[in-house]
Amino acid sequence: MRMKGLYFGMAFLLALMLSGCGQEKHVEKSEILMDTVVQLSATGEEAEEAVAEGLARLHEIDRAAGEGEDSDAARLAAAAGTGEWVKLSPDVYHILVVSQAYSKKTGGAWDVTTGAATALWAIGRQGEHVPAEAELIKARAHTGWQKLELREDGSARLLEAGMKIDLGGIAKGYAADAVRKIYEAHRVKSGLINLGTSSIYAVGEKPDGTPFRMGIRDPRGADAKAMLAAVPLKDAALSSSGDYERFFEQDGVRYHHIMDPATCAPARSGVTGVAVRVDGGEPDAGLRSDLLATALFIMGYVRGMDFLAGETGTEGLFVDERGEVYATDGIRSQME
Repeated sequence: MRMKGLYFGMAFLLALMLSGCGQEKHVEKSEILMDTVVQLSATGEEAEEAVAEGLARLHEIDRAAGEGEDSDAARLAAAAGTGEWVKLSPDVYHILVVSQAYSKKTGGAWDVTTGAATALWAIGRQGEHVPAEAELIKARAHTGWQKLELREDGSARLLEAGMKIDLGGIAKGYAADAVRKIYEAHRVKSGLINLGTSSIYAVGEKPDGTPFRMGIRDPRGADAKAMLAAVPLKDAALSSSGDYERFFEQDGVRYHHIMDPATCAPARSGVTGVAVRVDGGEPDAGLRSDLLATALFIMGYVRGMDFLAGETGTEGLFVDERGEVYATDGIRSQME
């Protein structure tokens, strides 16, 4: 399917109303966490408890998988190249186990060890710039998923001094899975787990029985809120990635935050936006949708569409530099 002038930024469309049945409650809360605004909504008898526990769980994951001095990423970087094994939190260890499996599966398009490149470019932060070639060569020497080793006791190490992991493209998806488990334990019938709009999980349908719908907008339009299409989401994760999220321009060139591990520079695959939906019945649905949104952006739509054909319960959508859209059948048939 082809459509002109689109890209993806997931609009968080909340249209929840109190059901008025029995003791069911509807609760919505938001906080700044994981370097973004997270929004949790839930409907059910234990909705308040589910949302409170969900936010507490997000704080816990943010401490372990964030960028603080005591985070697992910081401790791994400090020990990089020393041969020391670093004991990780169960959360980060699981993230890295799945991450390494998909690094192999995607031929390195997904790589969590791009931290040196992310820090070098500093896109979206003070000091963002186009690095010199010598700096890029150094960053490439400090990148490579094969240089991250894991042990079954929950520890890991980075083999080269100067290496860093970057969990920005995977941690929010994992966090969505974690909150979803809490919702299930509290029998939440309807809810949205929105982690900065780029990683969303929908539990059930809206209380009125209609599906949640995530908006697709025109990135170059005068009104950034204009919705050009929508995708239904029910008991599934949806993640997006694009060159519109964090970027700067220099000499007419847009430099975005999605690093190609092979070049340690912004990916140039001919794609400007990707959205990935993974059914909730799949293992690590949120985590997989999150990392695949990045990996498929780096692959480009030709290679990416071939890859998706081998992924169960997974649908994807790509926008290229001409504004044309390529989608798998499962999303294409449901777009409005």
